Amino acid sequence: MVDDVTIAIATAVAGTIAESVTKSGVEGVKALRRLLRDRFGDRPKAREALEAARDDDGEDATLVRELATHIEEVRAQDPEVGRLVEELRPEFTNAQGDVHNTIVGEVSGTAVQARDIEGGLNIGR
Repeated sequence: MVDDVTIAIATAVAGTIAESVTKSGVEGVKALRRLLRDRFGDRPKAREALEAARDDDGEDATLVRELATHIEEVRAQDPEVGRLVEELRPEFTNAQGDVHNTIVGEVSGTAVQARDIEGGLNIGR
């Protein structure tokens, strides 16, 4: 099963890099994207998953999850991909007490992102 951090990394590889990612994190994502293109060269389904997710800029959760699955597979077999993914993990992992919410895909309605709420919360229309 693919973890949330790998999905966040796959979303970034597909094109949507969170503003909270550092400059070195952005460079790491670009390096991983280039490496995956190379490593997916002999894996047509993985290459198609990368291109489909890129075409949609990481907005389709199903495409991103499929890409994340391929990243996990190649990561287990390729030490260089594994190293890059591990170097990127801190960029996409919450620090103690941080809140990080990612909304992927089309959303309509109200989205609330919060950490500690004391008392009531009323979202009226």
